[in-house]
Amino acid sequence: MHYDRFEDHDMDYVMTRPQDFAQIMNEYPQYTAAYMGKFLQLIKKQTTTINPPVKAVVQLGDLVQGVAGNAALARQMNRGVVDLLHATELSVPWVLAKGNHDVSNSPGQPEAWEEVIRPFIEGQVGKPIDSGMYTYKLGENVEFFVLDQFFSVDRNRPESEMVAFLEKELKNSSAKYKFVMTHQPVIPVTVRSWHLLSGIRRPVTDPKLRTRFLNLLAKHKAIVLAAHLHQYSVVSRNTPQGNIVQVMINSVNRSLTPPEPKNMSTEYKGGAWVDENPEWQPSNQDVRRKILEEEKKHVNKFWIADLPGYAVISIDDSKGEVMMNYYNGFSEVPYQSVSLTELQQLKK
Repeated sequence: MHYDRFEDHDMDYVMTRPQDFAQIMNEYPQYTAAYMGKFLQLIKKQTTTINPPVKAVVQLGDLVQGVAGNAALARQMNRGVVDLLHATELSVPWVLAKGNHDVSNSPGQPEAWEEVIRPFIEGQVGKPIDSGMYTYKLGENVEFFVLDQFFSVDRNRPESEMVAFLEKELKNSSAKYKFVMTHQPVIPVTVRSWHLLSGIRRPVTDPKLRTRFLNLLAKHKAIVLAAHLHQYSVVSRNTPQGNIVQVMINSVNRSLTPPEPKNMSTEYKGGAWVDENPEWQPSNQDVRRKILEEEKKHVNKFWIADLPGYAVISIDDSKGEVMMNYYNGFSEVPYQSVSLTELQQLKK
């Protein structure tokens, strides 16, 4: 959601980071002031009116914009968003994942997450959460497996720890329905090819680690909930152990009027995305083209759009079906309804 206020930044520091400077001057403080409080009240309303009753609200990282510039302002920013979440007064817990902006490479930002955001999450889920990698169970049948962000250098945690964590926790889980929460996607769905174990931002020393990771998710039928790329996307991707279904959400609202989708596509173009966007990081074009062409071979179903909003995921245990309704912007009527269970069962 990128909570932000101008007073939470050392602007002299921000000016040394041109991309962040542009976002802070032109986007996130304005969106926060105009829309975020109203959006959270809509989320609260939905938790009280939807049937079956909502049991938790999941937020998939980049809770704050970050890049405060010093430790005091980083804590101030985080306290501001925690106060806002408390003021929303949900009757159900927040389940939060860590995003790269939450622990951005800015003075004091990782420490502020540990000091302010981490205790908030622990209060919501009622257990220690390590440094952002934890599990949370809803009743007997539903469990979340929340990953650290493995992107910015806050703790520089090796990605093998992520796979080891999931191997242990998924094996030990008695839940019928499993959801892996990760800020950075598992399956690449844009030209940037930003996804876990891509080897682009962080070298991967074990070339078999991603295959092990994907097969693990498919074996346990874990549905992936992701964010990071500011797009709405759903993809079904096959592995030898079955399909992985990934849902990607963006909740940076720019209007109170429910938006129409922009750049909607149902074609997973693979390497053609790179050829169509040669200006994006030409230094790693060949690597990204190879990755995306390989992924294309395994994609069963795909769509993507610039369409901020929120999703409601419901489970009908009598049918063994997981459904997702996606709402565009502030709409209270679903834009799209998708059976995630059907996507798990698709054949190439």
